[in-house]
Amino acid sequence: MKTLRAHGVLVFCLGVTVAVPAAAHNVASISEGLAGHSTAMALNVNHGCKGSPIVGLRLQVPDGITDAKAAYDPHWTIEYKMRKLDEPIDFHGRMINEVVGEIIWKDPKNGSLPADSWYPFQFRMTLPNEPNRVLHLKNITLCEEGTDPYIDLPEVALDVNDEDFAAKTWAFMTATATPAPLLVIRAAEKKQYPWEWTPAQARGEREDMSQRQARTD
Repeated sequence: MKTLRAHGVLVFCLGVTVAVPAAAHNVASISEGLAGHSTAMALNVNHGCKGSPIVGLRLQVPDGITDAKAAYDPHWTIEYKMRKLDEPIDFHGRMINEVVGEIIWKDPKNGSLPADSWYPFQFRMTLPNEPNRVLHLKNITLCEEGTDPYIDLPEVALDVNDEDFAAKTWAFMTATATPAPLLVIRAAEKKQYPWEWTPAQARGEREDMSQRQARTD
């Protein structure tokens, strides 16, 4: 079987703050994102399954994300599995009752990826408006023989306001061979697009916390 060559693919730097022992895991290309912003990222698959070549990836879209889409990639067939919502929501002026619940890359067009290679599966998600939330990206590497499920979560939810957050995150990432990749959602000083900014933001003025709270209440 031919080997897939990733020529012309935008390669992201690994943004996570964990060190070498976690580097063999599947990891997100960014470690932080802004609340409410549409955010491009990649899930970096770093190896195959016990020496077996890679033939795809399944990515579970976290709860609270209503807008997710894979980047165009001519090397893969991309499939979406939808998830029903408990109640319809307004999405850019129209009501919807289902969202993307899973993105699947499968059926490599030019053959499998070698087991010792890595590949950035690219997508974007509009992050929930939940500053300080730790978002976990459960995913499963698909191989010619077997799978690698990166779906483990911490026994106790990680809290960025905890003074031991870094130590607890490191402990989680190294306690299991298959941790779900994570990123931290940070508060945005302004909306993503200029037409959503307040006049003060458009002038480049920084808001204090009381002004920001008054605007969001």
